[in-house]
Amino acid sequence: MKFTIDKNILLSNLQLISKATPLRSTIPIISSAIFIVENSKLKIRSTDLEISISSICGVDNSEDGSIAIPVSKLLEITNAMPNEKIKFVVSDIGKVNIESSFGNYTIMGQSSEEFPSEQVLENSQKLILSTKNLKEIIINTLYATSSDDLKPVLQGVLLQIMNNKIISVATDGHRLVKFEKNNINNLDYRGNIVIPSKFLSLINSQNINEKESTILIGDNHIQIEFNNNIISSRIIKDPFPDYESVIPKENKKTLIVDKNIFLDTIKRVSIFSNKASKQISLELTENNIIVATEDPENITTGKETIECNYDGDSMTIGYNALYLKEVLQNQKEDEIKILLNTPLNAALFVANKQNEETKKLTLLMPIRLND
Repeated sequence: MKFTIDKNILLSNLQLISKATPLRSTIPIISSAIFIVENSKLKIRSTDLEISISSICGVDNSEDGSIAIPVSKLLEITNAMPNEKIKFVVSDIGKVNIESSFGNYTIMGQSSEEFPSEQVLENSQKLILSTKNLKEIIINTLYATSSDDLKPVLQGVLLQIMNNKIISVATDGHRLVKFEKNNINNLDYRGNIVIPSKFLSLINSQNINEKESTILIGDNHIQIEFNNNIISSRIIKDPFPDYESVIPKENKKTLIVDKNIFLDTIKRVSIFSNKASKQISLELTENNIIVATEDPENITTGKETIECNYDGDSMTIGYNALYLKEVLQNQKEDEIKILLNTPLNAALFVANKQNEETKKLTLLMPIRLND
């Protein structure tokens, strides 16, 4: 097996497929990627057994064959090379010779037969969305997914796909986002699916050239193809929580506040909060919010007052400053409406001016303030 490839093309493909290469694994082979040369085309595929990424590009002076090559070492040397053509020659025993005009290097590969087989989509159906809509769905929900391995279903985003709308929901137990995209035409696929956050994060990080994105949804896997790349993933099969049951219906107190002023205040005051609890308090009155924190361990305090429009009884609510900042950062409008009930009930963040095509609701749980 041999091939010659431009350094920049190889580097961009290695940078992509490395995102599915685990740093540590009990299965050594998956720290490598499989290189397959066939008919002057090179296919590189990596997998962590949950996510699989493939990229295809043209090569010169090729002889067909396949080999698994360690990704980390190859990415490191490719990144350090100047821009020129690089020649790969693989021996019968799997030694990979990397040749350039300024030096030669060798690395030991492994048999491609040991590499995990490609994920197969069974009974796949197409979901065709504009790339803009797809990325909008991802951006509005991804941040609220959980990183807790003990709750795998919360590490994904629920998509409820109907006749002409998609409802996407994400939650980590502390906050919940429900994002509704209406008036979407030609939705062939119908049903509910929980998509892993890593798959969506990979899509979001890519500059997809196509105006439309076609997602294949099978019984157990999901796949998207773009720019000569394919990303595949397992679907999360655990049932998603009944999110509608946790969205409060009795929040009648309305707080309207400038998002940017509120967010900047939270950022400053939270610097003085306890590093573990990140606790801050919001004392609400008709025209003001007093944002305060105190950390007795380090003898620090912070307090600021900002203007607002609040129509309920005066009360003081506690929040985790990190979660509150992320919720505010992910609100699109400059002026936001927060619906409240009591200091122990979840708050609802909604747009002050509703849009029929796009509706977003964010729930944030309070924390009990220290006496």
